Amino acid sequence: MPKVHAGGDFLCPAYMLGKIALEEAMHMPETVDFCRNQAILGRGDAFAEQMLDIHGERLEIMTKHNVEFFVLSLASPGPQGRCNKEDAEGLASRANDYMAKEVAKNPKHFAGFASLSMHDPVQAAGELRRAVEELGLKGAILNDYQSAGPSGEQMLMYDQPKYDPFWSAVQDMDVPVYIHPRIPARLIDRWKVPHVKTELWDEREWLMVAALQFGQDVQRHVLGMCVNGVFDRFPSLKIIIGHLGEMIPAHLWRVDHWMIRHHKHRGLPMKNPIRYYFQKNIWLTTSGHFSTPDLMNAVTAVGADHIMFSIDHPFEDIEEAAMWWDTLQINPVDKVNMGRNNAIKLLKLDLPLMGVEAVMDGLSRQL
Repeated sequence: MPKVHAGGDFLCPAYMLGKIALEEAMHMPETVDFCRNQAILGRGDAFAEQMLDIHGERLEIMTKHNVEFFVLSLASPGPQGRCNKEDAEGLASRANDYMAKEVAKNPKHFAGFASLSMHDPVQAAGELRRAVEELGLKGAILNDYQSAGPSGEQMLMYDQPKYDPFWSAVQDMDVPVYIHPRIPARLIDRWKVPHVKTELWDEREWLMVAALQFGQDVQRHVLGMCVNGVFDRFPSLKIIIGHLGEMIPAHLWRVDHWMIRHHKHRGLPMKNPIRYYFQKNIWLTTSGHFSTPDLMNAVTAVGADHIMFSIDHPFEDIEEAAMWWDTLQINPVDKVNMGRNNAIKLLKLDLPLMGVEAVMDGLSRQL
């Protein structure tokens, strides 16, 4: 059963010190033009500057709202958007070097996830090992499927046995992999043409990206890893998904019900219910999803020990996320664990674990 701390004589309405967030995007100079051209999101030069900034305004706003630590990652799609193998591998290597250099400037407040090309699982494993063991990065971020083929028409998914060498290395290194959404492949080079859409999303472009498409795509990938036995072959694997689980927690009962009732007797590869993997192998973050009812549903579904506070900056506002978390009325043990301690444990961050007194300190200062 998921672990939920229901005891205590009070809920916690006070601001929390020392929050940690870990789905926080950045660009480096060679990739920033991509976000300048995100016409569908109404982004432009100011947004590009936010993506490039790490140690200036970003840190000032973090400090103002008691967010102590960011785990940064190269903004989506990163190497997953490069259909050429050598191009993707080169970008990943340069991005990891850049990330390591930037977080080393202020390790009290920043760490980073590695970027990886997933064209070749053995090469990806080697680059991850370099990023973790030589550069000090804390795991990897994969922006959903890898584009491949002459024009990017292929979608490489990591739930197939071909990727077992990669997952074996991840398990051996004991680092988490964050599976993050991405835009449809056909749009990567066409942000300047807002009317260009995929066939699936014609006449319903408003549901693209974060409104629906992001969640649906990551659902398919992560649930594919479950049903195709990835977590059975690698039982210590640690996966993170954002946006409060990409809508999966609300559907866990139905998915498992269908699997057990209709597919188990047909040779379903997975050995356990999907809920089991979410309580053992998969962690969720609150990135870009600041809803208290949805958070409580996720706590019930997977347990507070598998949920972590995050923001999704600069796509989302630090202030809005922090204010929601600080005014959240929830048991203080869960609040501190989800807001800080779970991330420290999972990512092995060089930061102290904190008890309820951290939240109480916020309460006493506020009063």
